Amino acid sequence: MRQTFKTLLFPILALLAIALPLLTSYEVREWAADTFLPSRVHNADPTPPFTPTVTTAPALRFIVVGDAGTGGRGQRQIAGSMARVAATDSTSLVLMLGDNFYERGVQSITDPQWLDKFETVYHHPSLQIPFFAVLGNHDYHGNPQAQVDYTATSGRWVMPSRFYSRLFSVDDSTDVDLFFLDTNILSDMGRAVRDSASYMPQLRWLESELKQSHARWKIVAGHHPVYSNGRHGNDPQLGQLLEPLLVRHNVDIYLAGHDHDLQILEPVQGVYHIVSGAGGKDRDVDWKDNTIFAATRLGFVRITVSHANVIVEFFDRDGVRTFSHAIPKSTLR
Repeated sequence: MRQTFKTLLFPILALLAIALPLLTSYEVREWAADTFLPSRVHNADPTPPFTPTVTTAPALRFIVVGDAGTGGRGQRQIAGSMARVAATDSTSLVLMLGDNFYERGVQSITDPQWLDKFETVYHHPSLQIPFFAVLGNHDYHGNPQAQVDYTATSGRWVMPSRFYSRLFSVDDSTDVDLFFLDTNILSDMGRAVRDSASYMPQLRWLESELKQSHARWKIVAGHHPVYSNGRHGNDPQLGQLLEPLLVRHNVDIYLAGHDHDLQILEPVQGVYHIVSGAGGKDRDVDWKDNTIFAATRLGFVRITVSHANVIVEFFDRDGVRTFSHAIPKSTLR
């Protein structure tokens, strides 16, 4: 009996070593429609329930979703919830914050993933609006230029270059300038230090664009967060290159994905940092002293920009609004 036990022990341990990670993997949770919350994650708002802020003033509304491109049940459920939210009010556009196609990007403009993970996923009438996209690290495993080139063949997909900007008018006195970055180059400081030509053109472009912008609101979007309490955490390498420009030119919000969660953090030198990386996968996030709100669940963000403020709303996979925060226009910067 003892010999038999010893004989079986090693195969059993080997199977457990393989099975245990799979039991908590995203793919298994997705198959089971399970978005459980790890025990160490605080997922409830510690403050009293919020009072939704409603504005009847002219506004620009857009949805922000990142790390969505799984093609799985979660992405499709999020797409349906995005559509329902977009249909309730005048949503003008969607921001896609990278990792648009898991696991290895697309290879060409005719890659079947364009249908499987974009066109047939966001097919709803209320989502027949522009999708402004940036590149994520998984997109670089394929052919990132194909996502730029697809802009010319699509009526909705917008990525005219690997970094670009768009200006939107809210009313006669309120413009919103959106700046879209390729942070894959900016965050790879090891390579960038050896070859500054890889990142300096984008930094010079951003400095020039921000300096010339007279918009009331300036919002910058990239895949990698500068500050995050998720698995990847803060990116001091990206911050070293990017943060001085954000602060010097009075950027109001920096949007990012990469961490598969939802977060809004206290402003750093006047800049709010928002993570919306739960469009297709979810992962642990911690509450820390700088957390305004955080959640480990599939979901997305809607942003409403008016003259007076920016309202940031967090929605779960069912399209239920779980938190709202108003960012006033600072008069101190």
